[in-house]
Amino acid sequence: MRIKLIACDVLFRPVSALAAAAPHVIDAEFVPMKLHNEPAGLRDELQRRIDEAASRQAYDYFILAYGLCGNSTAGLTCPAPMILPRVHDCCTLFLGSKAKFLDIFGASLSMRWSSGGYYERSHMEDGWNSHNTKTRETFPEYQELIEKYGEDNAEYIWETLHPDIETPEAVYIALEPFEVPGYREAFGAQVAAQGKTLRSVEGDIAYLRDLINGPWDDARFLTVSLGQKIAAVYDMERVIEASDA
Repeated sequence: MRIKLIACDVLFRPVSALAAAAPHVIDAEFVPMKLHNEPAGLRDELQRRIDEAASRQAYDYFILAYGLCGNSTAGLTCPAPMILPRVHDCCTLFLGSKAKFLDIFGASLSMRWSSGGYYERSHMEDGWNSHNTKTRETFPEYQELIEKYGEDNAEYIWETLHPDIETPEAVYIALEPFEVPGYREAFGAQVAAQGKTLRSVEGDIAYLRDLINGPWDDARFLTVSLGQKIAAVYDMERVIEASDA
């Protein structure tokens, strides 16, 4: 089986190792993390890469190592079956499960976090030094407000209900064996300068491994068939579905 894999470059180290050991033929490419700043632009770039790859080579499957990511994957189509994890962003992929994500971030979805991949890639781009892509656009509740009240009103309601509250700690997800000496300490120094304490948690590549190797159970993965597109659900469980293109 030949698979085209497109991933955010924050996942470069674990995805490269997993692709090298996969039971399938994997053609992998990576997209710069800074494109998360403009979800519509990221969507266009992902669609361009899908179409370009399909025009050069016939694939059995396309795999996107992306979640909904601020709606950036909503609307994507593919000329071959396409697989995505049912997650809002890659934080869950670093942690290994949605259950672990909710256990750590469920009480404070906006808590600042980083990982080796985020720290590494953020320092490769001038002007991009964020370690948290969980903006309000990634939350299902915000999308529901847009559906009900329109974007301008949704923004006002969200800011009223969710004022900027700094949490006293930040999270670093340590993903062995892909840690680079000094990254955790450097991130810790940054958050300490903001008066925060650093909480280090253990990551897990299980979700990523299953994404690349399969089989793809419907509970954790979305399969988009020919003639379908990705559609956002805006809940915490299914996250994305397939609808008619």
